[in-house]
Amino acid sequence: MWAFFERLLDSSMFSPHGICLLWEPELIWLHVTSDAVIAAAYFSIPVALSIFVSKRRDVDFGWIFWAFAIFIMACGFTHVLSIVTLWVPVYGIEGIIKALTAVASIVTAVMLWPLLPKVLALPSPSQLRQAEVALAREGMHRREAEGHAPAKPKNGSDGAVDRRCRA
Repeated sequence: MWAFFERLLDSSMFSPHGICLLWEPELIWLHVTSDAVIAAAYFSIPVALSIFVSKRRDVDFGWIFWAFAIFIMACGFTHVLSIVTLWVPVYGIEGIIKALTAVASIVTAVMLWPLLPKVLALPSPSQLRQAEVALAREGMHRREAEGHAPAKPKNGSDGAVDRRCRA
C-alpha cells in the first residue's frame, strides 16, 4: 500500500502543466487568475454557509449546509492545485484532492435527494406571513365575539399584527 502512494506522489517523471500551454504568459495568467478567483469564491461560500448555520440554529436540516460547505471547499482546493500544477507536477496530490472532492460531491448529492421533498414541504416566508395575518384576524374576531375588544381597531388597520409593537 505504501508503495502505491510513493508511486502516486512521485512527480519526478512528469512535466508541469505549463509546458502544455507552451509557457505562453497570457495563457498561463488567464488560467492562474481564473482558478484563483474561482477558488476564492469557493472558499468564501463555505464560510458564509457555516456562519448562517451557526447563527441560525433553528434551521431544520442544518447538516446539509455543512455537507455543502465541505463539498464546495474541496472544489476550491482542486482549483488551487490546478494553479500549482502549472509549475510543479504534483499530479498525484491533485488526483487525491479530486478523489476527495468526488467523495464529498457524491455524499452530498446522495444526502440531498431524499431531503428535497421535506424541504419543498416547508412553508415559505410569504405563506408564514399570510398565516400570521389570518391568525391575528381570527383572534380579533374571536375577541369581538366574546365582547373583549372593540368592533374596529382604533388605529384603522385591518387587524393584522403590528410588528413594531411586538415584544
